[in-house]
Amino acid sequence: MSEYEGRIVSQETQVKRAYADAHESGDVEKMAEAQSAISQIAIEKERLRIQKARAATNQQAAQVQQQQRQAQAQQPQQAPANQAQEDPKLKQWLSKNEWFGKDRVLTRAAQAIHEQLVLEEAFDPSSQEYYSEIDKRLRVEIPNKFTKDDKKNAQVITPSSGNGRSLKSGRKKSVELTPGQVSFAKKMRIPLETYAKEVAKLENRRD
Repeated sequence: MSEYEGRIVSQETQVKRAYADAHESGDVEKMAEAQSAISQIAIEKERLRIQKARAATNQQAAQVQQQQRQAQAQQPQQAPANQAQEDPKLKQWLSKNEWFGKDRVLTRAAQAIHEQLVLEEAFDPSSQEYYSEIDKRLRVEIPNKFTKDDKKNAQVITPSSGNGRSLKSGRKKSVELTPGQVSFAKKMRIPLETYAKEVAKLENRRD
């Protein structure tokens, strides 16, 4: 289109010059030829204007289509959040663990286990195995938060020696923290003394 426009401008300049020369020399025939050429160039200029307008319209339409494609490409990124809300496994797990979001210790522990399973051990967060593993590890790490039946189902093993830490809870009864509880308290940045007191309170309530 730019080449076409340049050709029209060049022809128009030549024709105007020819008309001026014919006018100076009084050559009527050449003046008529020049006027006819000028009329033809006017037609070509109008065609160029129409083509430019059409090209601008097509360009705007292409931009709109590109924006629509970009918007459609961004929509799937929002899908996981909606799918998470509709995930039946997640709903079932939340219904069985009503403490989530209410009990700070258990909630933080579940979040830490989630990160370990997904980021470090490549578990599929949409699988049943993922949810079962969270339940199992929660009962291993914080057995005092669950009933005896839950502990048996999870096959919890709590060694009384080795890496365990025995801390006084402020009462006469001392609390034996398992290696998992010690690791969890450090990960959550909870002082061991404070954590031992919470564990002791739970044991006293059950007693």
